[in-house]
Amino acid sequence: MMDLMASEETRTTTLPTVRGSAAPEAREPGGTSTRAWTTRLLVLGIVLSALNLRPAITSLGALLEEVRDGLGMSGSVAGLLTSVPPLCFAVFGVMAPRLARRFGAGAVVCAGMAAIATGLAIRPYAGGTAGFLAASALALMGIAVSNVLMPVIVKHWFPDRVGSMTGLYSMALALGTALAAAVTVPLTDALGGSWQSGLGLWAGLAVAAVLPWLPFVRGRGAGKA
Repeated sequence: MMDLMASEETRTTTLPTVRGSAAPEAREPGGTSTRAWTTRLLVLGIVLSALNLRPAITSLGALLEEVRDGLGMSGSVAGLLTSVPPLCFAVFGVMAPRLARRFGAGAVVCAGMAAIATGLAIRPYAGGTAGFLAASALALMGIAVSNVLMPVIVKHWFPDRVGSMTGLYSMALALGTALAAAVTVPLTDALGGSWQSGLGLWAGLAVAAVLPWLPFVRGRGAGKA
């Protein structure tokens, strides 16, 4: 009888604890699912962003002669054009951590992808050398800040998979570099031979890279620098 009462008392004291631990899951039934979709979205965003970090440069290299002829660009100005990427990387890359602390790394990368898309869409039709250089600088600014913040996002969201995610990011970056160098000229020929179309088409890839980051703009998530 005493054993039976002790058993009943034990059951009575343990049940509330079990209910209490299960309550958060009942209140947040979609928590695990939401986290999984957030992770997938981040992986997609990282891959698409990495694909966009070099085509603005390598696509121009493939069509530089056509651009020079089309804009009447002198040799000295063409030389200046080739010096713009490292200059933008140095100037705007330094600003990336400060921007990330204020707005969130995901929001800054989203803005960076938007800057790349805008610059690539505008520069073939800017109407002159000065406009072409300004639009190129805008795209390179987006590349610079995104390039700096990718490792921050990887370390924040994938601390147990830094190596594999860095490898994925690096492969996507290399693929984007090679792809733009290899297919820009054939695609330009397929589009009628206009260098404007050949350069401008890469804006579409950058637009696609903006979309996965949009949820992190409102939430100011995806890591802080």
